[in-house]
Amino acid sequence: MPANANWKSPSQRSRSVAFGCLGLVGVLALLAQHPSTATVASGPAFNGPISSQPIALTADGAFLASVNPDNNTVTLFDVRSDRNRKLLELPTQTEPWGAAWTPDGRKLYVANTVSGTVTYYPTNLRNGAVGKAIHIPVGTEPYGLAMTPNGSKLYVTNARSNTVSVISTATNTVIKTLAVGQEPRGLAITNDGDVDDSDERVYVTHFFSVLRSGKVDGMDDAKEGRVTVIATLTDTVAGTVTLNPLSDSGFKATGDALNRIPPGTSFDYLTGAYPNQLNNIGIKGNFAYIPNTGASPNGPVRFNVNTQSLLSMFDIRNGIEIAPPLNMHTAVRDQTSSTRRFITVPWSIAFKHAGEEGYVISAASNIVVKINANASTGLAAVQLNPLNSSAVLQIPTGKNPRGIAINPTDTRAYVMNYISRDVTVINLVGAAESVIATMSSSRSPIPGSSQDKIHVGKELYNTSIGSFDPAPGTTTPITGRMSAAGWGSCSSCHAFGLADNVTWIFAPGPRQTIPQHTDFDQTNAARSVMRVLNWSANRDEQEDFELNIRNVSGGQGLLVLPDGTTPDPNITDLTPLANSGRTQLKVRGVGAWDAIKAYIQFGVRAPISPALKTDPDVLVGRALFISANCQQCHGGPQWTSARVRFTPPPSAALILSGQLSGELRKVGTFDPTTFNEVTAAAGTPLGTDGFVPPSLLSAFVRQGSLLHGASASTFEDVLQNVTHRSAGTSGVDTLSNATDRSRIARFLQSIDASTVPINF
Repeated sequence: MPANANWKSPSQRSRSVAFGCLGLVGVLALLAQHPSTATVASGPAFNGPISSQPIALTADGAFLASVNPDNNTVTLFDVRSDRNRKLLELPTQTEPWGAAWTPDGRKLYVANTVSGTVTYYPTNLRNGAVGKAIHIPVGTEPYGLAMTPNGSKLYVTNARSNTVSVISTATNTVIKTLAVGQEPRGLAITNDGDVDDSDERVYVTHFFSVLRSGKVDGMDDAKEGRVTVIATLTDTVAGTVTLNPLSDSGFKATGDALNRIPPGTSFDYLTGAYPNQLNNIGIKGNFAYIPNTGASPNGPVRFNVNTQSLLSMFDIRNGIEIAPPLNMHTAVRDQTSSTRRFITVPWSIAFKHAGEEGYVISAASNIVVKINANASTGLAAVQLNPLNSSAVLQIPTGKNPRGIAINPTDTRAYVMNYISRDVTVINLVGAAESVIATMSSSRSPIPGSSQDKIHVGKELYNTSIGSFDPAPGTTTPITGRMSAAGWGSCSSCHAFGLADNVTWIFAPGPRQTIPQHTDFDQTNAARSVMRVLNWSANRDEQEDFELNIRNVSGGQGLLVLPDGTTPDPNITDLTPLANSGRTQLKVRGVGAWDAIKAYIQFGVRAPISPALKTDPDVLVGRALFISANCQQCHGGPQWTSARVRFTPPPSAALILSGQLSGELRKVGTFDPTTFNEVTAAAGTPLGTDGFVPPSLLSAFVRQGSLLHGASASTFEDVLQNVTHRSAGTSGVDTLSNATDRSRIARFLQSIDASTVPINF
């Protein structure tokens, strides 16, 4: 069971919740106006393979469910005959992300990520009936849901406990829990249409890729993606599929940092990319397709050689890739139209039931793109617009699309838009797909409220485009400043505001992405203190990342001169001027950077640890942690000593080699002879003077890639360093006992937002 502040006892979590009659009266009235002309066949099954999504259709395509993670609700729509009407918004538990129906539409299930439950709703929407909800405890942070084609079992990915729960829909109980790899996310289930399920398989994506044998973090081919295969007949793990890197991304760099070639003036050096952030998987015929954000971490840094839009493909008959990943960005690059929007953060995929067409969601660029998946070879290709062959077909959606479902007749697609809290209805019939309706799913924050400010920040954080208020004296909104042609977004490397487990070869050297739930002390809003930023303490304001928008993503940025459009040219990291308080673009009257800071401070949730806080090893480990004075560097509510202790800009006396030297700690974690210790410009990296102590808040998620250059895989590896483990005791090693170190590691694995901080 999840160990977190929202945890409830099993009896509390399974208690039925009755819904008010007022909503049902509205449903009855609507259904009375549009009585059903169809009947539900006995023993129905879904047509085609199943894929986990935050949006789900009944098998007959009559009713649609779409979750609302920020509002803790799920919305039901009547989509028969294009009615596209909202019927009811039902309360869920906290942060729903997955939805699934039984084929007959009589049972709806929703995964509540923070609550650690799956909510079951008995429904009979044709008669206007929704019964009492039952909450089924599963693992920690359930995310994806997929129903077997016959509706007998529901599979649940538990992202933090690294398990898959199997629920019997007959009893609404967990009948088995399977251990799988790190961070399971997406699910897909094969469906060959027969009653024999002996060959039925469940495919489970793992969000983060893993280090390949003989490789070093920072290489473009350092890691590989993984998919776990489960046999539904026995509910046992039947194998693992490996997804390899792309050796040639199709985009070249001006140098090669790891080979110590500094950047020049021409683009001569191949770049590769490895699959990462595997959120979703779709099956078409004999092949599986996984959209993902490819990481290309080797330097030098440039917007079109850092992240790529990959589609990995494998044959489900043998679990072997059929080809290197398809880089969907190259289709946009190669189009003859100069108006481009790249396919940034490819998040979900769905296929028509007949034919070879599929649709990929670009979460950051607010579009759906069409692909063709060859039935014989499985090879996929991005499709051009049949009405304008000079450009890739791009169907606009709402803000930050996260899920897509296609009806059984292949005439409509429905897209769940996370930020705009609505559903886009797309017509799939005709020469080119087009939007025919937008259905509101849930309310947005009250304009001008603190929640609205956070929501604006979330919108900007997740977009590769950005839409801003008009400049003074004008009426046309300002758009497209977050990146070059929609290529990058904050979420490209910080999904959910967290980290991508990638070691990037940046200007200071190799640097693991830092999750941003640690940037502020969230325990006391009135006295919130910001953590000094980056491993090398070379930034002291969130606005300093204006340089990332401009230099890494190729955008024009958010800080402007008084004319409201010209980029402010005087942006620097630490000195000589502060970046906060400058003129900034606005969204609905809210300053863009002010909103992003509000989102990072209040809208980014720390992952929940599956470790029990009452585990004896955890309790002993905490005591050993304190005894070794680890809190000297890793104490306080942010679990790090790093602080911005001044009003920017800092005085020159605080800066050494472009770093706030007083926040650095030398603990023996820098080895300049390591292969990946190099800067993006193939120079000497920072590290001699130490690093900022990383936050331990929910650091368990980053196991496999710990320390600044991912030189440690586990907490036990970190504690092998005598200098590091003795830093709080003036060099006296109190942790020479391996059992003691193992207990501290158990404590570190348990730390999340519910853990009582240890003061400095």
